[in-house]
Amino acid sequence: MKTPAARIPWAPARRAGQILIPSLFVVPSLLLFVYLLFETTKVSREKIRQQFAVDSAAFIQMGDYTNLLNRTAYVNGAFPYRIFKEAYECPPENQLQKSDGTGQICPYDMLYAAGAFPKYKSDVKGAEPVKLDPLAKWEIEFDPIRTEFASNPTSSFSKPIFDLITWDQGNKIMLEWGTAIGYYKFYSQVYTLLGSVEESQWTVFERLTDNFNFFRKSYYLNANTQDCVDNPQTCGNDGLNSTGGFFSSKLTRGGNFYMHYILKMMFYAKVFTGGTLPPYYLGKPNAPLDMTTMSPNGLFQLATVSDSALDKLGTGLEVYQGWDPAPNYFNVPLGVLGKCKETGRPCVHARITTQCPQLKSGNNCVWPAPTPKYQTRLYP
Repeated sequence: MKTPAARIPWAPARRAGQILIPSLFVVPSLLLFVYLLFETTKVSREKIRQQFAVDSAAFIQMGDYTNLLNRTAYVNGAFPYRIFKEAYECPPENQLQKSDGTGQICPYDMLYAAGAFPKYKSDVKGAEPVKLDPLAKWEIEFDPIRTEFASNPTSSFSKPIFDLITWDQGNKIMLEWGTAIGYYKFYSQVYTLLGSVEESQWTVFERLTDNFNFFRKSYYLNANTQDCVDNPQTCGNDGLNSTGGFFSSKLTRGGNFYMHYILKMMFYAKVFTGGTLPPYYLGKPNAPLDMTTMSPNGLFQLATVSDSALDKLGTGLEVYQGWDPAPNYFNVPLGVLGKCKETGRPCVHARITTQCPQLKSGNNCVWPAPTPKYQTRLYP
């Protein structure tokens, strides 16, 4: 019979249950960390969604301003420049003889010298209109005789009487009465059309910015907050009512957006008598032609925006949009701890601008030097 082996005194004791004690601390801590990570991610995700929603809404709404400013610049400068250049430039038009036999003058130059329309400063006589797209600044301007438009007007201006063909031109140029009537009719038609285009553009802009519905709808669709779902008519109010934001910097007709008109018009030309001496006399309409019969305001000439409004649009409109964080596992009052002074609750911010190449000179590309190159830019 074998003798049992002697017990080894140094053999380790069994310790399988000892892991239980540290697990009581590690596992709950790990669970808490997972919950913390989950809650933090949830808040971050919501903040990112709110930021995207506000950025998108502000960019879309500012697009209305960019469109208005660019289209107004076209109406002020490029359109009349090209229209009258192509209609009255020599060639194809014939030169008009001077009464004293000292030379000739082109109808285009005659009308420009009277202040009838603007043209490009470096326009080439007898050539096609200059292609302005590559230029950062379109130096389109009236003749200095139109002193009211030498700089950006500070209020609406209506010229009482405008001489389409001046008394001096009527005396010194062999311009026949019927031809002068043709110039008057064409000029009135062109600027009536430009005026109706600008009126339509302003009407559309005014409706789009009356309550800034593009901002509201875009924010509603992208943010999808419960507040917006419950009260869609006030959705986005925080952002729109921000100090220095859309409502406080609104464009208003007569306040910072102006349209300028001619109330009455005159012109002078030679009326041939058919006799021998004198063969003609200097004629004019029996009374100044009333342009308010065509439009209540008169004959459109120009639309402008105040320097202060353009400068504000260039530096940026501020948007602070508040939102309400969802409850979290730890019951941390994020709505109190993370609130912004601008909204009284957590918020996201965007600064939205519409800028032209002449930003450093007041962001004015509407008039003078109407340059339709405004672009919408978003800043954090």
